[in-house]
Amino acid sequence: MQNIIWNPNMSHYECIQCSQLYSLEEDMFEGCPACALDHQPASVKPVYHEPWSKDNLLPFRQHITMGEGGTSLLPLNIEHGSVYIKLESQNPTGSHKDRMSAYVVSMARSRKYKGMVIASSGNAGLSVASYAAFAGLPCVLIATPQLNEELAKVIQATGAVIVWTDTSMERWERMKDYVNDGYFPASNYINPPVGTMPVGVQAYKMIAREIYEDFSGQIPSQVIVPSSRGDLLWGIYEGFQELNQTGKTSSIPQMIAVEPFPRLKRVLEGESYTGWFEGATNLVSINGQTVTKQLEQAVRKSRGKAVVADEKQSRHAQEQLHRLGIHLELSSTAALAAYYQKLNKYPSSTIVIGTSFSFTPI
Repeated sequence: MQNIIWNPNMSHYECIQCSQLYSLEEDMFEGCPACALDHQPASVKPVYHEPWSKDNLLPFRQHITMGEGGTSLLPLNIEHGSVYIKLESQNPTGSHKDRMSAYVVSMARSRKYKGMVIASSGNAGLSVASYAAFAGLPCVLIATPQLNEELAKVIQATGAVIVWTDTSMERWERMKDYVNDGYFPASNYINPPVGTMPVGVQAYKMIAREIYEDFSGQIPSQVIVPSSRGDLLWGIYEGFQELNQTGKTSSIPQMIAVEPFPRLKRVLEGESYTGWFEGATNLVSINGQTVTKQLEQAVRKSRGKAVVADEKQSRHAQEQLHRLGIHLELSSTAALAAYYQKLNKYPSSTIVIGTSFSFTPI
C-alpha cells in the first residue's frame, strides 16, 4: 500500500473571503465558520510557509495515486485562433476528478475516516469509488435515478454502495448524515454551497503547472472551463496565481466559466452568489442552481467572464470534435461552444479549454 506523507510546509487554512485563519487540525468541510455565521459561505485554502517551491505548494509530498495527471495538451485544427484542449479524459477513470480523488482519499485514509461519501451525477462518483477501492476504503455514492445505468453498474462493481434519493438537494441531506457518522465528504453537502474539501481542490493546481510547462514557461491568454460550483476553475486559477506570485509569470490568464444557463453571469451582473438560479439542462456534469464564492472570486480576480453555452451549442461543438477524432461528453464540449461564441472577441488569442467528464462520449 502506498505511503502518505504530508507537506510540513503547509501551515494553516485561510478563508478566501474574510482572510480568517484556521488550524490544519480542522478539516473545514463546510468552509469558513465566520462567513457561514454571516450567511456568506466561503471556502478556505491551505497556506504554505516560504520559501515557495513546486513541492512546497502542494498538501502532500507523497499520496495515493493511480497515475492521474500529466494529461496531453492537444492543438485543435480549427480555422480561427490558436486553441488547445487539455485532455483530462486521459486520467484513470476518464475525468479530471481523478486528480482530486487522489488527494481526498489520501486525506481520508491518513486521518482514519470510516470511508468516503459523495453526492454525484456520475463521473465524480466513479472516480471517488475507484480511488477508494484502490485504497481499501468503503465508499457510499448518493445519487438520483437520473444516474446513468451503465455508470451505476461500474460504480457498484468497485464495491461502492449507492444510496438513492428523489431529488438532488436530498442527496446533500443524506450525505451530511454520513459525514456526522465519520465518513469523509468528497463533495459539497451544504446549501448555499462552498467548494469541495480544500485539500482536494489543491490537486487542480497541477493543471496550471502542466500548461505552463507545455507552453515552455509561457501562459495562455484565456482558460475556458466548464463549471458548476467551480472546484476545477478555482484550482486552475490558484495554480496560475502561484506561478505569478513566485515570479515565474508576469500575469495570469483570464478564467472563463462556462455554464448551461445564467448563474454566475447573473452574479457578475450584481445578484448575490448565495441565491438560487432556476434552469434546466441535459449538461448534467455542469448542472445545478447554485454559485460559490470561489467561482465568483476566481473569475473576477482574473478579469474573466461567464459564458452561457446551451445543449444545442454544445452538441454542435461535440460534432466538430468528433470530426477531429476527439470524443468527449457534452458537458466538456460546452467549453468549445463558448469559444465559438466569442471568436470576434479574441480571434488571435491562445485558448486552453479545460476539459473532463468523458465517461459517456456521445
